[in-house]
Amino acid sequence: MAAPRTQFYHPAAAIDAGLQSIERAIRRAEGVALVVGQPGTGKSLLLAKIAEDVRDDFDVAFLSGTRILTRRSLWQSILAEIGEPYRGIDEVELRMAIVERIRGLAAAGSGLVILVDEAHTLPTRLIEELRLLTNIPTPLPAVHIVLAGGPKLEELLALPRMESLAQRIAARAYLEPLDHAETMAYLRALPKAAGLDWERLFAPGCDDAVFAATDGVPRLVNQICDQALVIAAAAGRRATPADVAAAWREIQKLPAPAGMERLEPRAADVDAQPRPAPLDDDLYAGGSMIEFGGLDGDLDLDATESPTAAAADSSVEDEAGNPWKGPDVELLGDGSVDPFEEFFRAGDSPAAHDTRGSVRVTSREGDAIARLLAACDGAETAPAADAPRPPADDRSPRDSEADLDAEDDSDMLVIEDDVDDGPTVFAVRPGDYRRLFTRLRRGDR
Repeated sequence: MAAPRTQFYHPAAAIDAGLQSIERAIRRAEGVALVVGQPGTGKSLLLAKIAEDVRDDFDVAFLSGTRILTRRSLWQSILAEIGEPYRGIDEVELRMAIVERIRGLAAAGSGLVILVDEAHTLPTRLIEELRLLTNIPTPLPAVHIVLAGGPKLEELLALPRMESLAQRIAARAYLEPLDHAETMAYLRALPKAAGLDWERLFAPGCDDAVFAATDGVPRLVNQICDQALVIAAAAGRRATPADVAAAWREIQKLPAPAGMERLEPRAADVDAQPRPAPLDDDLYAGGSMIEFGGLDGDLDLDATESPTAAAADSSVEDEAGNPWKGPDVELLGDGSVDPFEEFFRAGDSPAAHDTRGSVRVTSREGDAIARLLAACDGAETAPAADAPRPPADDRSPRDSEADLDAEDDSDMLVIEDDVDDGPTVFAVRPGDYRRLFTRLRRGDR
């Protein structure tokens, strides 16, 4: 099932290390604990396992941030979890009831553990309210908070206004997809927990096919294997690698990932339907994009190089006010820095352009595109296409850069974030990045 069940908890390296460190932080009252992971990596299961392990010694409130938007709902959710009245009580009295319960628990040598799933969806003012609970004066710290969420949670806690809480974080657990060896162990552990045997359910090669399809994300592993068994049961046989590929298509409604094409059934065996090209959403995941509208119709570079030809094209005037027509220009970045506050190199030119402090950036390699963009947005400050160029002696260094490459690809503008030549760019799987970050966090080389 997609919902976590602690009886099928599998102690993979990352989740088990997180479980031990967070339980230690709770029992030793070290401070706030943090669980960060991509969807499907076991955050909810980890919280459920923590709640199960500490419930005998502490009161536990297991909350989901997705349904809590106000202080009143926060206090009501906590009181409901610990079995206290919460209906028909105003906000101030709700909080006082929680404070009294905490003081009573502290006097008995216990405390309150608040587990918040999907904490990145919780408003920052409510996260701050949770922090204030840890300031309740008791002989020993009696409030223990565990926040679990996606990578956005760490970004949220890095904000200046969250500094007070960030300083109290004593334990961090980073959950990552399973590597190949851990996936093989996981695939065999779950059938065994259900009283079954992997080898009798799945044909050879299915384990590698599952890893190729899911990249080791436990939730996807569960879904793909379950669907493959359904497909195999309908045929009265063991599941095969082709069933794993079919299960991926059934669940994701996408072609099989790279490396699984050979597992696809032949067109003669199925009623083949045309499928869209694989999506590459992870390439710019988390980035920001600025779109600029162009002009309607195909871009005729030969015509635009001539001022008279550009003036004769009436469609430029007709469509100049429509930002949704014509070719698009996209600026892609990670959203953390302003790309125009750095040096960049355009096209194949060896010259680096210092854009820091510039009001706007235009293409020095593609004058045709610069003129089209200026005509599209009606920029009054842009030079006219037929404006006479100043003599060479009167030109500024920036004007000289425009003539570095007269025979360039005028329809192309490439912006690189490094002046020096870097390594060759090649395609990688998203899982490669996750495993790299895991090694960096662990200090591996």
